[in-house]
Amino acid sequence: MENAVFVQMSLESKQAEALLLHMREQFRLALQEQWYTDRYRLVPAGMRCGAILKDSPQLAAQKKALGALKAAIDQAQ
Repeated sequence: MENAVFVQMSLESKQAEALLLHMREQFRLALQEQWYTDRYRLVPAGMRCGAILKDSPQLAAQKKALGALKAAIDQAQ
C-alpha cells in the first residue's frame, strides 16, 4: 500500500464499543442510501456491495476501520 496512513489510538473499552456501534450504524445508513440508487439498481445484489465500496472510498475506509476496531475489541477481551 503506497502512501498508506496508519492510525493508532487508545480507547477505553466502553468508548470502543460505543464507537463500533456508531460506526456500524453510519456505515449501514450510507450503504443503504447508495444501494437503491439508479447507479446500482441493475447490479446483481451479490455484487452490489462490492461495486458500491469500489466507487466510494469513504465507505471502503469505514469498512476497514470497522474491521480493525472489532478485531481490537476482541483481542482486548
